Amino acid sequence: MSVQIEGFEELADSLDSLQQDLEGVSGKNEIPMNELFSASFMRTHTEFDSIDELFDSSPWEIETENDFKQIPESEFDDYIDTHTGFSSWEAMLTAAAREWLSRQINL
Repeated sequence: MSVQIEGFEELADSLDSLQQDLEGVSGKNEIPMNELFSASFMRTHTEFDSIDELFDSSPWEIETENDFKQIPESEFDDYIDTHTGFSSWEAMLTAAAREWLSRQINL
């Protein structure tokens, strides 16, 4: 007696494709902020249309990475908590990174 199961070839092809996608994003990646925080992400999770708008509307002048690093973390977390669906910058960054990775590997 034998059982025939279909679909394994398609599954194998899908897994091969996923592996190739993962290899493309492995290691460290420098991702532009407007790509990491896509317009769709921003509209869904914040009251802004872009990450630039979130920064521009903040009480700080954020033109460079150094400007950003000078902001007290607790104050920026309060700003994020007030204007987004996240309680902290770290939570927002993590969610954006997960969505970005999902887009890269076509999930």
